[in-house]
Amino acid sequence: MELKGKTAIVTGSARGIGEGIALVLAREGATVVVNSRKAKDCEQMVQKIVSLGGKAIAVAGDVSKKADVTAMVAETIRQLGAVDILVNNAGIEGTPCLAADLSEEQWDRTLGVNLKGVFFCCQAVIPQMIKQGQGRIVNIASTAAIRMTFFGSLDYTVSKHGVAGLSQHLAWELADSHITVNTVCPGGVHTPLMESGTTPEYREMTIKRLVPLGRFTTMEEIGEAVSFLASDRAATITGQMLAVDGGLLTGFGEDLRPTVRQRMAAMKAGGKH
Repeated sequence: MELKGKTAIVTGSARGIGEGIALVLAREGATVVVNSRKAKDCEQMVQKIVSLGGKAIAVAGDVSKKADVTAMVAETIRQLGAVDILVNNAGIEGTPCLAADLSEEQWDRTLGVNLKGVFFCCQAVIPQMIKQGQGRIVNIASTAAIRMTFFGSLDYTVSKHGVAGLSQHLAWELADSHITVNTVCPGGVHTPLMESGTTPEYREMTIKRLVPLGRFTTMEEIGEAVSFLASDRAATITGQMLAVDGGLLTGFGEDLRPTVRQRMAAMKAGGKH
């Protein structure tokens, strides 16, 4: 339990990748602040963590709204007295579309959550971490931050590249305060959302085409990478991007444009893809 006694805020942690991260950090002894937009979802996740022997509190809020973020951090400090770890996991993917069809509303919403929300959360915890004399910030991006998204849209790629740049700048800016800032870049992760939104045939085809290790990453495996970067074992690691992708980025690739366009047409028609 190498994170025993630490307090960790994990945004977007009521389900999906955030759930996996929260469960691993709690297993390693951290008290987890579960965040999502809906209070009920947060409470359910807290109950799950507690049932497994961990510690957690629920603080609902929308990370794209500065007032919500400020309140979340203030409540964490009020209840737990510190913010040792911040994991910026909350993120969305707009409806996949080509650039010519990308609406201003979708652009603003995606960047508002995926990039502005990360900035707001970092900005809110920095004074407390400086006061404490140390801290760990782990931002969840995507392999789209290193290359691009094959299955989303331009807004998603841009938002994740922004997270990578934000992380590197903050790592440099905060190093003399003993605050590390790193980025985890998941590839294909098997989540309930993936399960409900794709067919088994599509998932198998994707694995064969793109993932050298032959399987998707689990939510908990992303949590393991985050736990390492949040621990003392990673005390001198900062400003780095860690791809957890089953080798996806090592692939030679193929022209996926026909597949992507077919997928977008299927989604527009309302079917699974």
